[in-house]
Amino acid sequence: MTMRAPSRRVLLTGVDVTPADIEWLRQQNLEVEFRRSDLPEVELARALVDKDAYILGGIERATAAALSTAGDLKVIAFLGVGYHAYIDTAAATTAGIAVTNAPGANARAVAEFTIGLMLDAWRRITDLTTETKAGRWPGTTGRNLHAKTLGIVGMGAIGALVARIAANGFGMRVVYVSPTAKPDLERDLAVRRVELCELLAESDVISLHAPFGPQTDRMIGEAQLAAVKHGAILINTSEAALVDPASLRTALLDGRLAAAAMDGYYIVPAPSAQEDPLGLMALGNNRFLVTPHAAGATEDSLRAMLTANVESIRNILETGEDPRVVNPGFRAHARWSPVRARPR
Repeated sequence: MTMRAPSRRVLLTGVDVTPADIEWLRQQNLEVEFRRSDLPEVELARALVDKDAYILGGIERATAAALSTAGDLKVIAFLGVGYHAYIDTAAATTAGIAVTNAPGANARAVAEFTIGLMLDAWRRITDLTTETKAGRWPGTTGRNLHAKTLGIVGMGAIGALVARIAANGFGMRVVYVSPTAKPDLERDLAVRRVELCELLAESDVISLHAPFGPQTDRMIGEAQLAAVKHGAILINTSEAALVDPASLRTALLDGRLAAAAMDGYYIVPAPSAQEDPLGLMALGNNRFLVTPHAAGATEDSLRAMLTANVESIRNILETGEDPRVVNPGFRAHARWSPVRARPR
């Protein structure tokens, strides 16, 4: 007979969980404290006291100051993929705290949302809705997506799903940029791997799905936007920082880009049009669309991401190892050891 492992104290922020989710978490031997989204730094620091793990599902910032009181914290599990803007990974590493995310768990949700933003920006759906509700009846002539070229930057799980939906559903041609070739997609969809400069020059729609890091920070800047096909649109459901904001605003104002849409913003929560120092929020819906980091937020993807996070927490606490750890250097600073249930 084995002794059941002690229950783990977990903070979960920013997620509206269902009663079924709560019961499932309880069955995972987790004592979960649920808190609202957007906790100020001081409140987050207070909530992290005595916690073994933290599932970050809102727009909280796990800064060095917020982590300074978390003497028992061993793992931060990000409910999604793009954790960079929300977690001070260097501070977590120095404190011996593992950071994990949930790659692939919300791929279907993000891919479908990407197609939605693409249609909206291409056909000006939100802008036309706003105009019509304001009592105006604007005349407009749109463009079909059929036979247009979609350029995908970052052909991972999400990019591949976007490619399949666009090619099979809309008859779009697809070119892509990726560190590695994707022979299955090339065979199934006749997609073509190209260099970034060629993708920008050919694409009617550019969709960004590259992971954020030193190599991709501001990868789309003034020079890249100067090379885009006139009238193209840019979709970014990855991280805002892949695109230089000043260059993006200039490209939208001078018409090199017909429109841009992004899920998430450079400043979180996003400022009003009057308070935005970047000037993008002041642009009309016919040029710039932005949503509140909502692409991956579906009921289906939430359970998948929670499952991945809980698996990571269990693995880290029991063995110190998990394939989703993004800061393996934490082990050199960890002041705790994995605890396994022991037979009795």
